[in-house]
Amino acid sequence: MFKKADIVLACALLIIGFAVSYVLAFGQSEGTTLTITCDGETFGTYSLLEDKEITVESNGHINKITIDDGVVSMSFSDCSGQDCVNQGSISKTGENIVCLPNRVVLEISGGSDEYDSIAR
Repeated sequence: MFKKADIVLACALLIIGFAVSYVLAFGQSEGTTLTITCDGETFGTYSLLEDKEITVESNGHINKITIDDGVVSMSFSDCSGQDCVNQGSISKTGENIVCLPNRVVLEISGGSDEYDSIAR
């Protein structure tokens, strides 16, 4: 059956898994800025404090982005898959929504003034 070392290893892996899940779920701060990128070029930067609807027309495609109460979502896209629309909303630093067929990327930044790392 199971040896003592197998049980210890399984418990250690479970504890590590829960710790990583906790950090990923609760370790992010609320973002303050939305950056929209089209075809690798910055389309615009917007504050999450101001409710707004933004229309991005690029490469003959249309995407509509909604900022509402500090939460960002892709409310419309003319792409075939609709994965970007179905992804839901984002609000935390580092989260993003990508519309690959239309080459539109939404990314949240800002938030906490704490450093991730310091390089010398």
